[in-house]
Parts: sequence; structure tokens; C-alpha cells
Amino acid sequence: MRSDTAFGPDVLAYLDLFMSLNAQPYYSTTVGYGFKTLYTGQGKSHLSEAWSYGRQMRFEKGVSRRAACFFRPCLPTREETGVVAMDEADFVAAATKGLDFELAGKAGKIVGRIPAHAFRRVLDLKSSMKLPPAAANRAPPAKAQAPAEEDANIDDD
Repeated sequence: MRSDTAFGPDVLAYLDLFMSLNAQPYYSTTVGYGFKTLYTGQGKSHLSEAWSYGRQMRFEKGVSRRAACFFRPCLPTREETGVVAMDEADFVAAATKGLDFELAGKAGKIVGRIPAHAFRRVLDLKSSMKLPPAAANRAPPAKAQAPAEEDANIDDD
């Protein structure tokens, strides 16, 4: 099945001394609305849940890998990706007021914010590309997984 996707800008949703979270809103004709996440920090975050305004959002964990080191001495750094699914009404509301959200996992939580202009850009692109409605938003509901399954193929060096 062919998929057309409109991506918004990649924005810095959270920044701390040794940790950051980037987010990129999107619309896909096969999976609907949402945003991609890229966590970068010193250790594994084990992110497994997404929340916004007291409601749990659908979160799908992506890959976890060691990040390249460009400075010496090198601090061990990890990158973890994920996808948060949104329904159309919440996405349109975020295009007006932005989105405050929280990603949570075994190592704690990260509170981020995506500005409204990032969501508006996706809606503008969707309109200019004349993209049809999504088939379905197929991201699975967020639920905790056994750590052994999550970490089976991850190198911890």
C-alpha cells in the first residue's frame, strides 16, 4: 500500500545538560496523525508511555542505539526513537495551542512541548498536497513490555 506523508519541522521539545528530546509532527495516509520522537541521553530511558493533559496517548517504541561520540573524553550516549499517535481533533487543537506532553519509562519521565507552528505546517502541507484521509491510525495502545524482550537485541557497551 502506498503512503504519502507530510512532515512538520523537527523541533527541540526538551533540553537539559546531558539530555534532549526532539519531536517531528507528521500526517501519513496509512497511519494518520502523530509525531516522531528522538531521545538522546547518557543512559537508556526505557520510554514506554506517552501522556498529554492527563490522557494516555498511543506510543510505539522504536530503536535504541549508541550515539556517535564527537568529543573527548566521551560520555556514553544513547539514542532512542519512538512514535506517538494522535487523533485528528487533538492534532488540529495542537496546531492552535501547541502540545505539552510527557514520555515516561523505567528511568523516569521527560516533559516536552511542541509549538503550534510545527503542527500547522503539517496541516498546510497536507492541504497543499491534497492528501486523502488516513486509512486508520494503527499505532498500538501503549503498554509495558517485559524488559528482556525490549533489550534482547540492544548492545549495552
